[in-house]
Amino acid sequence: MDLDIYKKSWKNQSVEKSGLSDVDIRKMSHSKSSSIVKWIFIIGVLELVFWTSLNFLVPQKYMELYKDLKIVDVLKATTYLHYLIIIIFLVLFYRNYNSISITDNTKRLMNRILSVRKTVKYYVYYNLGTIIISNILLMSILLKQPDNLVSAINPDGTNIEAGTVITTFVIATALMVLIMFAFIGLIYKFTYGRLLKKLNSNYKDLDSLEHLN
Repeated sequence: MDLDIYKKSWKNQSVEKSGLSDVDIRKMSHSKSSSIVKWIFIIGVLELVFWTSLNFLVPQKYMELYKDLKIVDVLKATTYLHYLIIIIFLVLFYRNYNSISITDNTKRLMNRILSVRKTVKYYVYYNLGTIIISNILLMSILLKQPDNLVSAINPDGTNIEAGTVITTFVIATALMVLIMFAFIGLIYKFTYGRLLKKLNSNYKDLDSLEHLN
């Protein structure tokens, strides 16, 4: 039976009649919370593997473009820093999972759930913020060297005004960032958002039990 069915049974019937107690509900909430945090960690690892794999699939022509624009070192430094921060978040996810798995005190479990929610929200905010901030910084660097930018975008020297090339680049980049932000935001809402909703439900159940005692 699902935990929600047990909760309804527990609320609508006496302990003697239903065979359930607040201890049973606590155990099930604990087990479900531990499972949710484990999935948060697993999804985080899969996400890291996915984005790392994409970096190896970047076409050589883009690497040449980065070299022409003299931003290879900047991209490498920011990429390594980004991965370091992601790994730190994954360590926190694992520690949260491990701490919830061994916690047998209700109040401590509730505090751990609050900690997990906070960590996941910071993780989502960081990733979404990185999309915007990194692209703004990258665009700023490129716009400071307009000649190199125009040459890289228009290597054949087609008779197009530099202003038109730069304007097109800025608009295309802005649209790409907005689309990427919206797409990743929806993915996070579908994955982490659903898991956090379930975790929040468990927290409310535990809080209700605490107030009944």
